[in-house]
Amino acid sequence: MASYTKLITFLERDDNQRFLLVAHERPDGDTVSATLAMARSLKLLGKKITVASSQGVPEVFKYLPDWRDAKDDFLIGDFDAIILIDNGDLKRTGYSDRIIKARDRGIPIINIDHHPKNDIWKYANINVVDETASSTCEIIFGLFRKMNIDLETDIATMLLTGIYTDTGGFQHANVSAKTFSAAAELMSHGAKLKNISTNISNHKSLSMLKLWGIALDRIVKLDDIKLVYSIITCADIESVGASDQDLAGVVNLISTIPDDVATLLLYETPDGKIKGSLRTESAKVDVARIASLFGGGGHKRAAGFVIEGKLEKTNGGWKIV
Repeated sequence: MASYTKLITFLERDDNQRFLLVAHERPDGDTVSATLAMARSLKLLGKKITVASSQGVPEVFKYLPDWRDAKDDFLIGDFDAIILIDNGDLKRTGYSDRIIKARDRGIPIINIDHHPKNDIWKYANINVVDETASSTCEIIFGLFRKMNIDLETDIATMLLTGIYTDTGGFQHANVSAKTFSAAAELMSHGAKLKNISTNISNHKSLSMLKLWGIALDRIVKLDDIKLVYSIITCADIESVGASDQDLAGVVNLISTIPDDVATLLLYETPDGKIKGSLRTESAKVDVARIASLFGGGGHKRAAGFVIEGKLEKTNGGWKIV
C-alpha cells in the first residue's frame, strides 16, 4: 500500500509551483493516462505543469483530453520538481542523463509507480510505490481521493484508461477487488468506459491488423521450455505501412494460447534496437527475472527489455546479429 502523506505535503507547498511530469519511453496507456491526469489535477491546484514524453503519445491514445500537451524537450532549470510516472527504471524515462543532472542540482525527484524497486529509488526524494496495484493510475486514483481532487469526467476517463490497458481489459491476474472498486467509482464520476474500450480494443487500423497477421503467422511454440514466441522486423512494419506502436497488444493476444508458460514478442525498433515483450499467466514463472538478464525489468507476469542488434532469418529460424 502506497503512503501519500509526504507527497501530498510536498505538492501543496506554495513554493513548489513548477512541475515536470515524465512518462516513460514507448508509452503505454498507463503512463500516458496517469501523466495527463496528474497534470490536469495539479493545474486545478494552480501549479504550472510541463508534460514530457520522449516519444510522444501513440495514436491509439489520442482520444484522451490534453494529449497535445506532451512535449519531447525541456530545460531542467525551469522546474521546482520532477515527477516520474510509471517509469519502472531510470533508463526507461528517455531522459536519464538530464534527471541525474537535475538531482545533482538539488531539484527534487518524485517517483510514482507500481513496478518493483529499481534504480529510480536512489535518486528519488519521494517514492510512492505500490507493487500490488494493477496500474499507476490506480495509485494516482488513491492519491486524488486523499487530496480531495475533483474527479471530473476527463480525469476519471484518463485514470480508467490506464487501469483498463494495464489489466488487459480487466482480464489479467493483477486485477483485484480494489481495482474494480476504483473502476466503479471512476465510472460514477463519468469515466467513459465504452469510449475507452472502443478506442483500445475495438479500433484497429488496416495496417495494424496486417502487422498482427504477420506476427501471428510467425508464432513458434517451444514445448521443451514452454515458450511461445514471434518475431517482427522493421521491414515487416514498413511493408504494411504500420509503426512499432501498432504492435501494442500482440503479445497479450499470443499469450492466450493454452498451456504455454511464457510468451515472447521480439521486434525491431526504428533506432536500430530490438524490443522484447514478455508475458505469462503462470504463478510459477517470473518474466521480470528473465527480462533482467537482458538489462530489462517489469512485473512478475509482464516485463520487457531492449537490446542492441537486428533480427536476421536463418534456415532454422531467426538469430540476433
